[in-house]
Amino acid sequence: MKITGKRTSKRATQRPAPPRVIVARAGARITKKKKRAGNRAQANPTAASKRAPAKASIERPPRKVATQKAAASKARGKRQPGAAPGEVLERLSRAIPRPHVELAFGTPWQLLVAVILSAQSTDRRVNQVTPDVFQRWPSPAALAAAAPPDVEEVIKSTGFFRNKTRAIIGASAMLVERFGGQVPRTMNELLDVPGVARKTANVVLGAAHGLASGIVVDTHVARVSQRLGLTIEEAPEKIEADLCRAFAAEHWLGMSHRLVLHGRYVCTARAPACADCPLNELCSSRQAPPDDGWEPRAEREAKAMDERGAGFTRV
Repeated sequence: MKITGKRTSKRATQRPAPPRVIVARAGARITKKKKRAGNRAQANPTAASKRAPAKASIERPPRKVATQKAAASKARGKRQPGAAPGEVLERLSRAIPRPHVELAFGTPWQLLVAVILSAQSTDRRVNQVTPDVFQRWPSPAALAAAAPPDVEEVIKSTGFFRNKTRAIIGASAMLVERFGGQVPRTMNELLDVPGVARKTANVVLGAAHGLASGIVVDTHVARVSQRLGLTIEEAPEKIEADLCRAFAAEHWLGMSHRLVLHGRYVCTARAPACADCPLNELCSSRQAPPDDGWEPRAEREAKAMDERGAGFTRV
């Protein structure tokens, strides 16, 4: 009987595959796709040699996206040299000789409540709401004891009414507990009151007590000061610091409200009245040439502001 040996499989007779070696330039990341490409090149070196030579790669430094964005933002802020503060003061003082606060109030506490309610709202809307508030709760003690749902219903149209309700009730309670129902006359004490930040404190101290502790910075003041080149900052605290350095302390109170009013009615966000603005020649952001001399333009703004200020408290 013929005896045959065992059949050996092709797999058993194949030579072991050479070790896979992947060469990459220093610092490069080796992906699965690159590994597979390297394996195919080793398995069929003839086919790999027929391919077109790869383009020489140029190493790029790692991108610093955050740094680039910050630099671009800083470059946008660095426009032309800023306007001379002395000239800005002269022209705005002529255009708005008697600045006013466009919130109706009779006492410092009423002004405090009104300013808190004005956040993310308009002064006109707040002036429609506060008469009802002060009629129903005529003192800090009365408002501190008010039921939050009742207050929310009255101030609802000002927006964010739940947060504002907590703020004005909490502020009134603190005035009663710590300050005998009176509004403090210092920045540090006011900043301890619920709902009060630097802008609110500057408005209250300036308009209610006649104390210049800084410069009010709202959206209008920020826009005007940036367009004039008085600051390149974005944070309100830094803008205030730049403006306080630009103007002497005796002008802080008046300039606060002049900048607010000028930004609200002349140097508006979408369609600034550049041609009729008394600061036109000083502003590197102007969008049109002036209509005439700055004095006539200042006189026209002064007349309009005087009419708007009727019935409001002057500062």
